[in-house]
Amino acid sequence: MSGASRWWESAREWVGKLPSGLSGQVTVDVARKRVRLSHARVEALARKALKDVKALSVGEWAYGPRAYDVRLEVSGWKLRVEVALERLELASGRYHLTLLTPGRVDLEESRAASALVQGVLRLGGGKAALRALLDQVMPKGLSWDGQRFQVSGALPKEGAVSARLFESSSLVVNAEHDADGVWLSAEAWPGLMDLMQAALSVDLPRKPPGT
Repeated sequence: MSGASRWWESAREWVGKLPSGLSGQVTVDVARKRVRLSHARVEALARKALKDVKALSVGEWAYGPRAYDVRLEVSGWKLRVEVALERLELASGRYHLTLLTPGRVDLEESRAASALVQGVLRLGGGKAALRALLDQVMPKGLSWDGQRFQVSGALPKEGAVSARLFESSSLVVNAEHDADGVWLSAEAWPGLMDLMQAALSVDLPRKPPGT
């Protein structure tokens, strides 16, 4: 067994020794060197990351086999979207999050939506019309090209995953949605313990057992 495989095996054992409420929210796949977070934990992290994005609020959030069914309010416009996490990049003290939109992206009843605009969308304007509309109202750090939402912002100055940790290093994580959670994989995992501490929102040991 290689050194990297031993490390991942130790990480899996370490997760298994966490309290059941926490160990059930994270799974370590040694062979493919990846981590899966439960859907509940992904939702909690997403809400935390998006709560400071101006003019954006997150409402109902439902889990599906291919994507999340989420209701958002953006600058007074109410949206219902199906999104799946695709990529997360931490670099230069900032985060860049890419969310796929494989299914519905619908404009719902809103104070800001006029009857005329709603009528155009209902009559077949589709995603092109909705994209043109959202281009006008998306807050800074949030955009949609018709296929993907891009969310970016500054990492916090303090905390488990702070800006200083990624000023001179970077981390690119790819994601895959499945029925039980979201698998996260990366070529390298700088600060993995910091990331797991942040993901589980608890003060965890800095090293897995046996390392």
